[in-house]
Amino acid sequence: MSFSATSKTANYLLATVSAAVLGAVASPVLAQDVGTQAGGIDEIVVLGYRAQNQRSVATKREDPRIAEFLTSDDIGQQPDYNIADSFRRVPGVQTVFDEDEGRYVSVRGLNPSYTLGSFDGATMATAERGGRQLNMEAIPSTAVGGLDVIKSRTPDVDGNAIGGTVNLRTRSAFDQRGLYAVANAFVGGSNSTAVPGEGYNRDGDDGLNYRFDGAISTTFGDQDQFGVLLSANYSVKRRDQERFSPNHTMTNETPAPAAPGAAFLYQGYPNTVDRYGATLKLEFKPSDSFYSFLTASHYQQDDNELRLSHQLQNTAGSSFVRFNDFPLEKPLTIVNTGFDWSPAELHRITGRASYSEATFLENSNQVQFNLTGAAPTFNVAVRDGTPYATDISARFTDPTQYRFQSYSPYTDDSEDMVSEVQLDYAYNREAYSLGWGFQAGVKLRQTERDNERTQTVYSAYTGATPLTLDAFDTGASYTPLYASFNQLIIDFDAFNDFFQANRASFTVNQASTNINTIGSDWVVTEDVLALYALAEHRGERHRFIFGGRWEQTETDIDRMRRQGTGASLADFTPVSASAEYDNFLPSATLSYDLTDAIKLRLAYSEGVGRPNPSQLGSAEVLNNDGSISRGNADLQARDGKSYDASLEYYLPGNNGLMSIGVFHKKIDNEIYTLLTREVIDGTEVDVSQPQNAAEAEVSGLELNFIRNNLDFLPGILSDFGVSANATWLNAETSVLGSNGVSRDIDFLPGQSDFLGNAAIFYERDGFRGRISYAYVDDAYTSVGVTPATDRVLKASHQVDLQARYAINDRVEIIGEVRNLIDDEKVTYRNVESGGRNYELATDVSFYGRQLWAGVAMRF
Repeated sequence: MSFSATSKTANYLLATVSAAVLGAVASPVLAQDVGTQAGGIDEIVVLGYRAQNQRSVATKREDPRIAEFLTSDDIGQQPDYNIADSFRRVPGVQTVFDEDEGRYVSVRGLNPSYTLGSFDGATMATAERGGRQLNMEAIPSTAVGGLDVIKSRTPDVDGNAIGGTVNLRTRSAFDQRGLYAVANAFVGGSNSTAVPGEGYNRDGDDGLNYRFDGAISTTFGDQDQFGVLLSANYSVKRRDQERFSPNHTMTNETPAPAAPGAAFLYQGYPNTVDRYGATLKLEFKPSDSFYSFLTASHYQQDDNELRLSHQLQNTAGSSFVRFNDFPLEKPLTIVNTGFDWSPAELHRITGRASYSEATFLENSNQVQFNLTGAAPTFNVAVRDGTPYATDISARFTDPTQYRFQSYSPYTDDSEDMVSEVQLDYAYNREAYSLGWGFQAGVKLRQTERDNERTQTVYSAYTGATPLTLDAFDTGASYTPLYASFNQLIIDFDAFNDFFQANRASFTVNQASTNINTIGSDWVVTEDVLALYALAEHRGERHRFIFGGRWEQTETDIDRMRRQGTGASLADFTPVSASAEYDNFLPSATLSYDLTDAIKLRLAYSEGVGRPNPSQLGSAEVLNNDGSISRGNADLQARDGKSYDASLEYYLPGNNGLMSIGVFHKKIDNEIYTLLTREVIDGTEVDVSQPQNAAEAEVSGLELNFIRNNLDFLPGILSDFGVSANATWLNAETSVLGSNGVSRDIDFLPGQSDFLGNAAIFYERDGFRGRISYAYVDDAYTSVGVTPATDRVLKASHQVDLQARYAINDRVEIIGEVRNLIDDEKVTYRNVESGGRNYELATDVSFYGRQLWAGVAMRF
């Protein structure tokens, strides 16, 4: 199901396209919303660990805000699969992982929905099935020239960034005049390949991994005023995830009969991830006062994963064998054009227009067979916090004892489309400017999120004889984690052949089909108009920037209303809602050079965190008892106030730095789903919907240290360099249940109290090597109104290694190891028993380590 676009939408898109065309014709230039002027430092090609450190330190030193920067070598010279992986190396930034890869970015402990992401200043679309979390899985770490993390907001920065703003900077053909080309090619493998993975949509199982990326650029014209750059990437990664998810509260260390309801879910996920994409960038720079660009980028990640599950539970009818294929397509397209024009000295006009589109597409099949008859019996014991089952009833591994339960093919299709137009004027804000400067601008953005789901639920088989698992058991030999039995695995190809030949014998559950297909469709359109103005005073030692930003937000929502169980199409009615709110966001930023080497920064800013689209557009359900559950079109944006201070010491030649930073954030209007009473058509009813109902605070301390060489050591030891950063976080908020019961907690969901990174690198002659360590403390993945329902992701330790040797000035050979110590991910819950607290594992996942060998070439 889809809803037609409003005339306002059509007019806005027309204006955006027109502005983009005009910008391209008028030779536009980049005016990034995150202000990446970086003190006017020209881009250069950065080679080597020391060189990239110098570049990052210099950029940080010249930028007036509290911010962090990574350059291309710092990204490309680590075994990072994608951009989100790379951000975890920055102080104050926590990467939220999906399995063994980074997926989202959390800045200073706040939910990833509070992080705004842009691509050369263009807001990036994200289709995360209802959320605002910026998904950067599809973009490889080598696809861009640098990464910016802006922690203190100035008025020219988008207001929807309470946590922070991240910007991906593309390379430029003007980085290196003339013809220039770089390329990397790798082959590798994983040591996690135990799960049988050949099956539906997977012609093969395990094999070698590959990745390639390259870029070629050239400048031309009588004054080299034209530039063109093309970068491309392709990779294939195969590895298995082995997962064990127990659910029980027993703490005994010797085997004992399982308590009622104890469940153990054994899962294997053979997975192949394909990534591919390209960026084409056209540039025009006829003089120092004029620059324009047009960039088109497309990146895509395709996951082809099987989810093979076997659950043991001592409740009748609850043990099952299940098959899911889990194919995902996540394309991201960005078209961006802009101009930078200085019509007279000290005057600058910049403009930009962009369109970004992201899709989350999942076409999946799920079939399940449940164990019939009496529940299986088994014993349970706990070793080092992880339970295991023994003496399991033989029926549990007998495929003839499992009967068809359900088959549910479904498609999830979420699309996010973002259109932007921006125009800015600045006076006396050049890199060399002193005295007063001014800047003002306007920005229009429209975001449309279209969520659709199609599902058919087959809940019974009416054939002459019961349909049992033995007809579709693969017979594969696989012992899952923490088990001593052979896991049963469904041959979906065989089941699908049987289903196609006997479709009439499978009964459709029409109520469940309608609820999942029609009731899950919604469209949320958000229009934001922003105006800002700022003033800056700059002296030989200081920069002071202050001003305000006004943002008007209009939201239109199309969703479904469902009456009762939704057993027929007549029970569904389309409904619409709209809302509007304004925010004024002041900010002030000061940077002051106490000495030539010591810099002080102070900042205050206000920002917003707009509701997630699913919180606005979820279906309205009119239950038979008169109660209502729905999204809430009247939700206001969360309000955030941020206070920042940092002190930085820079080594001579920007060869390192030592910094200490503190911050405090206060957030009002946090959103929770609550139960309230409303009068509707003269009757008072219960309404469950998201509400602005709480507040949160988070404070932190950030330390950062970089030293490019240890020149106080003798001989070859002086060629070592080190870098390290650490972040401590402390938070307070309340968790609210739907009944209004609250619980005060001293952390934020998903937030770790401590983050740390350390690296030792070495460069001498043609050899370069670096070993890096990343530590993420415990984090609460889910929080309830009582501690018994909390789940905690245990602290993780990841060690990555890279070694490079230059055969000559054009060719290097490279070796990499990711997750050298084979760290796993463990989620646990706290259980009180006998006056003691036990950390009992609720989820354990192993992904293995990845090894790569490759070659890098420059021309």
